[in-house]
Amino acid sequence: MWKMYSRRFFVLLGVWMLLMYAHSFLGVTAVKTQAVLRYIHIHNGVFGFLNFLLFFTAIHWPVPQFLQRRKLLPLLLQLITLAVAAALLKYVLAVTFFREDVLLMGTRGAAKVYRTFDAYMIYSGWANALVLMAAFAYVLFFAWLQEDKRRKQLSLQKQQAEFAFLKMQLNSHFLINSLNSIYSLALVRSPEVKGATRTLTDMLEYMTGQPPVTDYRGSMQEEVRYLEDYIALQRLRTGCDDCIQLQMEGDPAQHRIAPLLLVPFVENAFKHGITHQSAFPVSIHIHCGADRLSFSVHNFKSGHRRDKTGGIGLHNVRQRLELVYPGRYELDIKDTERDYYCNLIIHW
Repeated sequence: MWKMYSRRFFVLLGVWMLLMYAHSFLGVTAVKTQAVLRYIHIHNGVFGFLNFLLFFTAIHWPVPQFLQRRKLLPLLLQLITLAVAAALLKYVLAVTFFREDVLLMGTRGAAKVYRTFDAYMIYSGWANALVLMAAFAYVLFFAWLQEDKRRKQLSLQKQQAEFAFLKMQLNSHFLINSLNSIYSLALVRSPEVKGATRTLTDMLEYMTGQPPVTDYRGSMQEEVRYLEDYIALQRLRTGCDDCIQLQMEGDPAQHRIAPLLLVPFVENAFKHGITHQSAFPVSIHIHCGADRLSFSVHNFKSGHRRDKTGGIGLHNVRQRLELVYPGRYELDIKDTERDYYCNLIIHW
C-alpha cells in the first residue's frame, strides 16, 4: 500500500512541477536574470511543492470520503481546515525565509510595504481554493473512469451470461434431437447405432469444450467437421444419403468463427423440412471467402413438425449473432408455403 502511494506521490509530483515550471518559463519573455530565476524557484519550487502537498492530501482524504458518504458539511469543514492550515504554513515560511520575495508589495517613499497577515491569508486562500478545485476535478475524473470501467465489465459479464444461457439452450435442444435419432436407430436394431453413438460423443466433447465467452473464436475447420458429424447422424436416422446435400467452397482452415453458430439453421431444416425424399433435398452451402463467410440452408416444408420437443427458434440464433457479431452479419430468411431459405453472411 505504501509503495503504491509513494509511487503515485512522486509521479504526480513530477507532473505537477513540470507544469508549474513550464508555465512560468513560457510566460517569462524577459531575460532570465538571477532575480527572476530566484522568484520562479521560490514560487514554483517551494510554494508549488506546498500546493502539491495540499492537492495530494485532498485527493486521498476529504474528496474520496465525500464520494463514499455523500455528506457535504464534513467535506466543507475538511476543505476549509486544509486551506487555512496550508495558508498559515505558507505565511510562516514566507515571513521566516522569503519575506522580501513573497510579502514585499513595493515601496512608499523610503519605506517598504509588505503584505499584511490578513491580506496574505485572503490571497493564499484563493490560491488554495484553486488547488482544492483541481483535486476535486482530479478525483471525479478518475472516479468516472472507474465507474465507466465497472459498467463495461458488468455489461461484458451480462453478455457472457446471456451467451452461456443461449448456448445451453442450443446444446440441450441438439442433444434431445440427437438422442431421439439414435433411439430411432436402436428401435430397428440398426448396426449403425454404435457408430452414431461414437459420433455423438465426439460432438458432445466439441460442444462442452467451447468457452462461454462472446469474444472466443474457434477453428472454422472444426466447426465444419462438427456440422458434417451432425449431418451424418441425420443421414443415419433418415436412411437417405441423397436427401442431404452439402457443398463446401474455400478453405475453412484459414478462418475462425464463434462456435456452434451454424448448426441451429441445419437443425431447423431437419425439424420442419422433408428429409426422406431425394426429390426434395435439404441443401446446405458454405463458402469461406477472404473477407466473409456465406452460409445458406434450403429445405422444402413437410407440413408437420418432426418432434414434440418444441424449439428455441431462430430468435435465439439472432440473439447470439447480436452478441458475437454486432453489426458484422446479415441474415436473410425467406419463408413460403412450400419451402424455407436462410442465408447468413458473416464478415470476418
